[in-house]
Amino acid sequence: MINLLDCTLRDGGYYTLWDFETTLIKQYCYLMAKLPIEYIEIGYRSIEKDDYFGEFYYSPVDSLRNIKSRLNKSQKISLMLNAKDCTDIDLAKLLSKCFGLVSLVRIATDPEKIEHSLKIAKTLKSLGYQVAINIMYISKINQGHTIFQHIKNIDTSVDYLYLVDSYGSVYPDDLEKTIKLFQQNCNVALGFHGHNNLELAFINSLRAIECGVNIIDSTILGMGRGAGNLKLELILTHLNAKKDLNIDLNSLSQLNELFSPLMNKYKWGTNLPYMVSGSYALPQEDVMNAIRINRYSIASIVNTMNSNTVNELQTFQCPTDSKNCIIIGGGSSIEKHYAAITKYLMLNQHIVIIHSTSKYINKFSTFKNKQFFCIAGDELTKLNNSQYDFIDHFIFGPSPRKINVKIPHNSTSYELKKIDFIDKFHDSPLSISLQTALDMKVKNIELIGFDGYIELNSQKELYLMQENQLIISTFLKIQQKIISLTKTNYKDLLKQSIYTKVA
Repeated sequence: MINLLDCTLRDGGYYTLWDFETTLIKQYCYLMAKLPIEYIEIGYRSIEKDDYFGEFYYSPVDSLRNIKSRLNKSQKISLMLNAKDCTDIDLAKLLSKCFGLVSLVRIATDPEKIEHSLKIAKTLKSLGYQVAINIMYISKINQGHTIFQHIKNIDTSVDYLYLVDSYGSVYPDDLEKTIKLFQQNCNVALGFHGHNNLELAFINSLRAIECGVNIIDSTILGMGRGAGNLKLELILTHLNAKKDLNIDLNSLSQLNELFSPLMNKYKWGTNLPYMVSGSYALPQEDVMNAIRINRYSIASIVNTMNSNTVNELQTFQCPTDSKNCIIIGGGSSIEKHYAAITKYLMLNQHIVIIHSTSKYINKFSTFKNKQFFCIAGDELTKLNNSQYDFIDHFIFGPSPRKINVKIPHNSTSYELKKIDFIDKFHDSPLSISLQTALDMKVKNIELIGFDGYIELNSQKELYLMQENQLIISTFLKIQQKIISLTKTNYKDLLKQSIYTKVA
């Protein structure tokens, strides 16, 4: 009989930051106790991180004890460790207090790092735990892969070797070949964890069972990172109908109802970007990070991730002696105060205009000031270059760029040599604009149209607000001040009024 592991709280935590309401946890445990689920994986056990992560990212002992007391006596608690975050020294600190509460510890590992995970596994086994190693990226593993040199005799330290379809890109026939490869090269029980990018998690799980895999992962309503996982209710309903497994369908229905509000809120499940990541075997996190703020098109992402081409340009050489620049954002304050902005720039034609967005660029076509357009993502595709000959320089981030969009190789296209005031967000239009100002050695940097958001109505707005705020705060560590001439919700900026400039 196939064993089942529910990892709803652990995988679903990617949406909730591993925080769940207390009443939901109580009801979850009550209902799970009525179902034939052998392992309940409640979360990670992690070393301390700088950012905020909730209860089930760290899984305190009190939380483990609380859940253990609510499950039926045959059910076991599982936790997951990230191999890349753990050393042998960490294991004692992380797990010394968990013995007797946790039965199975799973280690998520890159197949290229299998030796490190095997060392962790041996230590965990010596501490008395059941151990599983979750091999990610199985779509990249073939017969000649080096992993098979290390797993011949792992049954002494590993109870389950999980095959994880990280990209949701494996088809049933290919999965069967991969399973047989592992069966030929080791004698340990196998598990399968499928992602649902191409809606294959269910059929792949059935194929895995047919091939002799011993344990399958699933989550309620498929809740999980990215496109989600095999739906618990689907596999249980199938086993109930086909394998004569006695399932409490009422409890299963109540679990669906319990998690439906979360599904309505976070809207996990496959969509076009996840289908693309699955079809092209691309990391779904990279795809989603690239498109979640509409900075790149899906076509640009796919072309870049499937190409090693680097689109290099001539280096930006600071072609102005101006000590003043004004960076234009996309906020509605541009429209509201456009008359005052126009008068200010007409009176001060020495000020260099730096556009960080294409949104209002056509409003400045008649100005005599030097104008640069700092381009991130697919912004250039929104312009017809023949209509924008008033732009003196189109400036891109330094090579290699995360996503290579099509760039016209002409005398007005440049790239920055580097962005060195911040170690991330190098594809942000604000980062590119501020680095341009640095390279120009300007003394006075003014902003207009960087309104920010009073209320955050979407993940996109939250991400942009956080990204821009961190860029501004980091930049101010090396630059004494940045002045916003229109109303802004960003912190640390000096605030003046555009109207004092034209009074």
